[in-house]
Amino acid sequence: MREGAGGGGEPIRLDALAAEVVAELAGLGLVVVMSARDPVAVSAHPRALKRALRNLIANAATHGGGACGAVVADTSAAAPTALLRIDDNGPGIPPEQLARAFEPFFRVDPARRRSAPGAGLGRAIAREIVTRAGGEIRLTNRPEGGLRQEVMLPLA
Repeated sequence: MREGAGGGGEPIRLDALAAEVVAELAGLGLVVVMSARDPVAVSAHPRALKRALRNLIANAATHGGGACGAVVADTSAAAPTALLRIDDNGPGIPPEQLARAFEPFFRVDPARRRSAPGAGLGRAIAREIVTRAGGEIRLTNRPEGGLRQEVMLPLA
């Protein structure tokens, strides 16, 4: 069975897990910080969710010139959610290519294959894990530049 496959999961503090991933990546020399951390719990498989967060945050740090994450509780919607926002300072993704960003092996610039690590599977894997946990991931280009990745998960 694959990591985190199947239903269920367990309550896990998204803010603590995101902070753990940020600390690990910073320890590897990547430029990553957490700007806000509301204490929020979601229901997921811990190892799988950690892998998803690591993929997204590392991608922002590697390709976006650094990553700034924030975990907040969004209680404005009908169903309250935990929101992990990951902003970077890179070039973003051309609007016509945003819909393809979750495709396996997708790269904005194929020439990056030689200069940046990875196989182009990180976002696809992250989306599968987050979707399995009942959530979703959105990508938008920030008006001031860079990409915003938003992970929304139901509160536990």
